[in-house]
Amino acid sequence: MELAGISHNVYTFNILINCFCHLHADSGFSVLAKIIKLGFEPSVVTFSTLVNGLCVEGRIARAVEFFNDMVARGYEPNLHTYNTIINGLCKIGDTSVAAGLLKKMDEAGCEPDVVTYNTIIDNLCKDRLVNEALDIFSQMKGKSIEPDVITYTSLMHGLCNSDQWKEASALLNEMMGLNIMPDVVTFSMLIDTLCKEGEVSEAQGVLKKMTEKGVEPNIFTYNSLMDGYCLRREVVEARKILDVMISKGCSPDVLSYSILINGYCKTKRIDDAKQVFDEMIHHGLIPDTVSYSNLIGGLFQAGRVLEAKELLKDMYTQGHSLNLVTYSILLDGLSKQGYLDQALEIFREMQNSYSNPELVIYNILVDAIRKSMKLEDARELFLKLHVKGLLPDVRSWTSIISGLCREGLLDEAYKAFREMERDGCPPCIWLFL
Repeated sequence: MELAGISHNVYTFNILINCFCHLHADSGFSVLAKIIKLGFEPSVVTFSTLVNGLCVEGRIARAVEFFNDMVARGYEPNLHTYNTIINGLCKIGDTSVAAGLLKKMDEAGCEPDVVTYNTIIDNLCKDRLVNEALDIFSQMKGKSIEPDVITYTSLMHGLCNSDQWKEASALLNEMMGLNIMPDVVTFSMLIDTLCKEGEVSEAQGVLKKMTEKGVEPNIFTYNSLMDGYCLRREVVEARKILDVMISKGCSPDVLSYSILINGYCKTKRIDDAKQVFDEMIHHGLIPDTVSYSNLIGGLFQAGRVLEAKELLKDMYTQGHSLNLVTYSILLDGLSKQGYLDQALEIFREMQNSYSNPELVIYNILVDAIRKSMKLEDARELFLKLHVKGLLPDVRSWTSIISGLCREGLLDEAYKAFREMERDGCPPCIWLFL
């Protein structure tokens, strides 16, 4: 263009800055320098594009600094500029600062839109500041800015995370009353919360509304319902959900089968759990660590130690590494079935992978060693808790105090009881039973 003698203008330069900002914002600033050098006046679009470029690169602090400089120079940011900087601030966790910009927008005569409010509401909810989000929501409605599905979904997510499922259900009804159609994410999120709260009947009611509105449940919806029934030990109903899921053409995943396996194990229906495990493999799914761990734990609880060990070998063969949950299941199962030496051997092996095992691991072993009448070994392991930087909980103390009482060492037991109180671990009622 320059060689052809075609003159540039700010509009041309703004396009060039936008292109550069998709590559590297600093190149865009070079064009800004050229605009000023040639005597052109940058526009609000020029500054907004550069702010956006910095935000895209994650340089939010620099974007805020440049935004403030833009205002100081007398340039009034437009709605796009404000939305860009608010989104950037929310991404780095400065949601309160972003919310403060709403007031500045009012003072500058720049009306926020639904995107502005949604960005702040969503991030306040993610920060578990639901009351603050609801205040912003009220401001939004007070300005006659209509909320959309994103607004309601964000608020419902925040309420669900705060265990306020009744308020979330009320919002769903309000939303539908305004003819704002919830999507599968909105419905599924509420169903999941209700199921975790044990309110499976309420969740089924939401599912009915969902299907009546023509919104098809997805795998997350079905898994949530299965988990809800399993938590209530209603595994027959959970199995029905899996069958419905398959009949609707929604293929179960590994999590679906793992939920059902765990449900069967909790209700001591181990053969059914094994059948579901085999069914999962038959459908071409590879069991994960959770699937194996759930079934291994169930087999141990049923006293089927050899089968549990065989499944553990298969787990190793398939290349799965053991996590802390698997180790705790193994240690607990082996200890309770009288294989304490093998449990201790696995514990030593575990320490090669996990230098600082969790408290639950020590509690299992301390209790098992104490029950095997090896009080000194239990005390030695108990003392290692402080070395590892772990604070004994009521279960740890109870195991030691119980062992001391059984050995007739009542003075030491009473001393341990007082130490427990000094450590800020109040005894619970079953310590005295």
